[in-house]
Amino acid sequence: MQKNTVAPPRIDCPSVQATAEGAQIYGVVTGSPEARRVAYLTRLRPVTPELLALTGAAKPAEIYRAAAPCMNGGCRHFAGNTCTLAERMVALMEPVVGALPQCRIRRTCRWFRQEGKAACLRCPQVVTERRAASDLELSVAGETPG
Repeated sequence: MQKNTVAPPRIDCPSVQATAEGAQIYGVVTGSPEARRVAYLTRLRPVTPELLALTGAAKPAEIYRAAAPCMNGGCRHFAGNTCTLAERMVALMEPVVGALPQCRIRRTCRWFRQEGKAACLRCPQVVTERRAASDLELSVAGETPG
């Protein structure tokens, strides 16, 4: 008798390095250095050498928001069954939009599954990598503000 097994649902981290295994770009960082915002793409884009080259001197994670399968316990932001980055983001950051953004990864997003709408209302201000992060951003990232 064969067991009927169902694969667990895919859960994506919404803030991976664009060069991570399986990464897909779903947003582009726009705005001034003081007020960065993610512009969500209408469809997911696979990471290609051509897209990475478009960032010029900037690191891809300064320009793109990318998602890839969540590493769970393989990530420094994961404890138990929880993404602590998502918890800190919701606890420490104010919402920057009043409605859910048109995001292509919501159905697989770790942050949305864990924190719901509260994560989505803060997500547009998250930049995976910043050259000059504020004390707040460092705290959300789990680093000690300097």
